[in-house]
Amino acid sequence: MDMIPTFDQFADGGAGTVALAQVQTITLYDKSLTNANFASQSFALQFTSKLNVVAVTQPIMWSTVDSTLASYIEAALEKLPNHLIDDVAVSVDSSDDAEGVKISVTFTGLAVQGKQHPLEILVDPCGDGCTPKISGLTNLETRSAAHKSFVAITNEESFPDYECGRRGKCDQYTGLCVCFEGFTGEACNVLTSLV
Repeated sequence: MDMIPTFDQFADGGAGTVALAQVQTITLYDKSLTNANFASQSFALQFTSKLNVVAVTQPIMWSTVDSTLASYIEAALEKLPNHLIDDVAVSVDSSDDAEGVKISVTFTGLAVQGKQHPLEILVDPCGDGCTPKISGLTNLETRSAAHKSFVAITNEESFPDYECGRRGKCDQYTGLCVCFEGFTGEACNVLTSLV
């Protein structure tokens, strides 16, 4: 039986090279260049899947503690409906030498293998009757001569992108995997029996 490698097991031509997950880096600049003005504000992220399903996270409260902000972002992305993102790793660097706030999102899950659309950060205020209800990052420097907030793909993936993990076929009408015998799960990644 042909086994599908995981991120930890994937080797490039037997050379033992570990596959790389895609990393997207969001860089945000506070107009005052202190990052303090983002405190107590909220924003959201928009993710577009490979099947062009668009989902927006719940509001994410800004935290001045990097690890706390990283955990808020990670939880919000992993709570998107239908497990669009099943696993990500997020890190935040707001140190003085980071030149702004750098948020790195590494797509490590089975549902997000391969190339992904760039994340979009929703920073405009969205009040009553609007969803998600966010205060926005009102002091964000979107573009100036010296600084520009942006999203960049900083690490191209090297992990192959297989439809339903090569263990099923995608139903183009529902966007769900129809798994082959012996497999189940959102991306056909759960072994149910040996065949």
